[in-house]
Formats: sequence, structure tokens, C-alpha cells
Amino acid sequence: MNKNDQQEDSPQNFPTADLTQDLPLDLAPTETYKPGIVSSVTLIKDVSASGSSSNSNIFPILSIGSFDSEDVSNSHFEIEYEIGQGGLGRVDAATQLCFDRRVAIKRVRSDRGNDFAEKQLKEEAQLMGKLEHPAIPPVHIVGLDDDGQIALIMKFIQGNSWLDIIKRDYKKIKNKRLPQWYIEKHLNYFLRIGEALEFAHKKSIIHRDIKPENVVIGDYGEVYLIDWGIACELDENRNFHGPGYAGTPCYAAPETITNSPRWDVRSDVYLMGATLYQILSGEPPHRGASVQEVFSKIAENSSPDISNDCPDTLRFICQGAMIGDVESRYTSVHAMLEDVRYFLTDGELTELFAKAAEDLRQIRELSESKKEISDELEIIGSRCRFRLEEFIYRSPNNKQAKLNLEECLKILTEDAIKNKRIAIARGLIKQYAELIPHKQEEDSWLKSIDMSVSDLANQLVSRSDELGTGIQVKLIEEIAAQKRAYQDLRAAYIDLKKKNS
Repeated sequence: MNKNDQQEDSPQNFPTADLTQDLPLDLAPTETYKPGIVSSVTLIKDVSASGSSSNSNIFPILSIGSFDSEDVSNSHFEIEYEIGQGGLGRVDAATQLCFDRRVAIKRVRSDRGNDFAEKQLKEEAQLMGKLEHPAIPPVHIVGLDDDGQIALIMKFIQGNSWLDIIKRDYKKIKNKRLPQWYIEKHLNYFLRIGEALEFAHKKSIIHRDIKPENVVIGDYGEVYLIDWGIACELDENRNFHGPGYAGTPCYAAPETITNSPRWDVRSDVYLMGATLYQILSGEPPHRGASVQEVFSKIAENSSPDISNDCPDTLRFICQGAMIGDVESRYTSVHAMLEDVRYFLTDGELTELFAKAAEDLRQIRELSESKKEISDELEIIGSRCRFRLEEFIYRSPNNKQAKLNLEECLKILTEDAIKNKRIAIARGLIKQYAELIPHKQEEDSWLKSIDMSVSDLANQLVSRSDELGTGIQVKLIEEIAAQKRAYQDLRAAYIDLKKKNS
């Protein structure tokens, strides 16, 4: 590969596609864009009950009645209410009469009903039919309604949008420092969604529109990744080349917004990274007043900065998933999830060890400095000592942590001796000796520091003796002076008494 080719592939030089002529003018960067949907209505061919059309061999006729219909006795489903509408379809809550259970029915919106929309809904049904996973809503059946429109009968999910939950929880956070309950709660949701994607990727299916808004958290803790409307199957090379952008702009991966967009499993990895970004920051990664402005920002910086208040490990994971250069990104969702799992099990300890190591570096520099900064060394050193003690308590077999604590105790002991704090020095020496129970006789530093403490103690005792002797001499002199004054006063009194007699 020559230098020019490398420059063209640079993550900072993605040519953004001129999509303004295709994207709706009122499309918000937070909305999903599904290309090819226009307002002309074209129903698919009528299918008679006798099955004159070839479609009837694939899709059965489903009689769907409304709750206000006078007669629903011949209906398979009774519509109750509308759940919502998207760019392509409309979803209604309905009762499946034969089982007396609630289901969700997805059909093409009447104002978007065209051949392309019908085809897209069919493909969504066929893809979801291959994805039997606890975090992917199952499709019970696919058929044609009374108007010949395709209808997906799906599991009814009752719960809340993950996006709403993130917004609600993030408002409780003070000073943007993520509490442990928030991290564990949302990373566990994140893992469940990632596991569903792993399953889909093994079947060569990518989602292309992963975001918190497309995740539903059920009333009993169920987690569902929904809206597979623009999902697609990868080719034999595990790639997909689309005619134009599809997805939600504020989460878009840079390789999907070029003039020749392409997708693979790493595009979903990027979307997972963008979702993690929103967990950590409370906002989507790319923001702007228009779609074109958002695309320009993505091309300039595919991985925006995350606050240093977030755990370092999570920031690194997020940045690793959102690298603009596809080849440098996590190669799979599985690899990313493994790092997240490690953080949840050992990540807190990793953060604690990293902070203690930074404290140790600072006190090492302070101890080597000739400046009078003992108070700062003592404060940082005490913090370092506490963090290392906590780490060793929770991970007692970590040799490096013990070595770091030994160094910390040495620095603090030498500083205590320098400032003539014998009691503190002796306490630190005792703790150091307990760290090396089988090496005390061989440890030259321990022998040397014991001698230093003994010498300092003797010096202080000698000074105490000198001080005591001086005080005693002064007291004797004062007593003698007082005695002489008393004798003089008594003699004067006797003389005065004689004169008066």
C-alpha cells in the first residue's frame, strides 16, 4: 500500500456523502433514517382465500379486527391500541383471540406503503425468524392482513425505553462522577444487548441501528434489542455495501457515511461503543444542529473525548470501539464484551491499583526532591498506603501490590525519621516487617532503618538528659537565692524586733 492509499484510508479523511438531497429536511440527527421509503401507496397483489397467488404459499391470511368493530367473531386478532409509529411501520397492541394473549402487530404505515416498504418489512420478518434469542423479540407469525398488507405478529413487550432510563438515572448523578450502582446497572444491560448481537453476527446478520432508544427493559428485568428494520445479511466476505446511508446519524460509524458506505460486524461494534459513550456521558457521541453537521463532526473526530471523571478502563473500551480506522477497532462484539466483563469483576480493583501507582510515583518524586514538602508527601503517601492496603486485602496474592506497598512504607518511614517522628517511624517499620516475615534477617534496608531509629532515639534521650540537668541547676540556684533572701529577711526582722524591745 502506498502513502496516498494510506492517507485515503485514514480515519480522519473519510469523505462525507452529500446526503442532503436524499435525507428528509426535517430529519433530526437522533432519528433513524431508512432510505427508499416514499409516500406513494402501492399494495401488494390481492391474495384470495383459495390461494390463487403464489404469495399465499408463503404468507397466510390473517384477519385483524378493530376493538370497535361490531363483529370480531371471525377475526384472528383484535386491535386494542396503537403502540407507536416509526419511519417505516406502525405497531399496534392486539389480542390473539385463540390464545387470549396480547401480541404486537407491525405493519407498514398507510402513508409509507410501497413495494420497497413491503419488501423491507418482509426481510425484517425473515431475519428475525432466524434470531431466536432471549434478548431479541420473537416473531410468532407473518401473514397478510385483510388489505393484503404484510403483518408481523410479534411478542408483546411491556417495559421502558433504555434511553429514558439512562436519562432519568443520569440526572441523579452529581458532578458527573458515575456511582457504582449506575455503572453496574447499565453495563449489565449493555452486556445483554451485546450477547444478542454476538448471536446475530454468528448468523451473518448485523443490526445497523443499535442505540439506547432501540432497547426495551421489561417490567421484570428482561432486555430486548428491537427495531431490526434495517438489519441485513452479510455476503460471503462478511461485508455489506449499501447504496446510501442508513441508521441514526448521531451514532453513525465513519465508514457508513462515505460516498460508498460499507458495513460489517465492526460497524455494529462502533454502534456499541457509541451506546457505551451515552452511558458514560448521558449524551450521544455526535451532536449537531443538522445531519450534515453531525456527519462532518464524525469525519473529523470519530471518537470524541470522554470526561476524566469516568473510570479509565471504560473510557479505553469506548475509545477502542469507536476508532475511525476499522482495522484498529475491536474485531468483534465478543472482544469488547470480554473487556467490559473484566471491568465489572476486577475493574474496580484495576482502578484502585492504577490510582495507588500514581500516588506512589508522586511520593517517589517528592522524596527525591530537596524541597521542604514533607506535609504533601505525608498526605499523598498516606493515601497511597491506604489504597494499597485495600487492594491487597481484596487481592492478597498480587505480588506487585505488595512490592509497591513495601516501597511506599520505606519512603514514609524515611520521611518520618527525617522529621524526628519516632513513633510513626516505628509503626511503619513494624508494618513493613510483617510484609516480609521470612526475609527480615536478609533485608538490609530494615536493619539500616532500625539503626537509624535507634540513633535518633538516643539523640533525643541525650538531649532530654541535658535539658533535665540544666533545669535542675537552675532550680538549685533559684532555691539557694530564695534561701539567702529568706535568711536576710529573717535577720532584718530579728534586728528590728531587738530595737523595738
